[in-house]
Amino acid sequence: MICWTTATLTCGWLHAQSADQPVAAELVGKWCFMNVVTTTADTPTNSCITLNADGTYEATIDRSTLPQGNALPAFPDTDSGRWWVRGNRLFYQSGSKGDGSYFFQKVNHPRSPDVPMVVINGITFVTASSHGAW
Repeated sequence: MICWTTATLTCGWLHAQSADQPVAAELVGKWCFMNVVTTTADTPTNSCITLNADGTYEATIDRSTLPQGNALPAFPDTDSGRWWVRGNRLFYQSGSKGDGSYFFQKVNHPRSPDVPMVVINGITFVTASSHGAW
């Protein structure tokens, strides 16, 4: 059993990705951090996560651009591995950090409702790919 911390301590079983854990096709693409709370500039940063259709991911996180630099604990600044979704959890199997998950939700940009975003552990990532609004 693995435990992770969000607002409360949560425990559950994590399993490596298999054929019965397909990726969420609507999340496939590149997502980059955009600070939609403290700025109206709406400029994506170079902190990006690319979720591939084959279940792999690549991520580059520049913590200096994140309002909560530690909001993605245990996630290295650059990483790759496997990903899948179950419910409102985004699971990962990191090549360097092992298995884990984060709470996520799909939202539309607060000032541009036709632009989809994902919020991962409270951090907003805007699409850098071709996605329609949720």
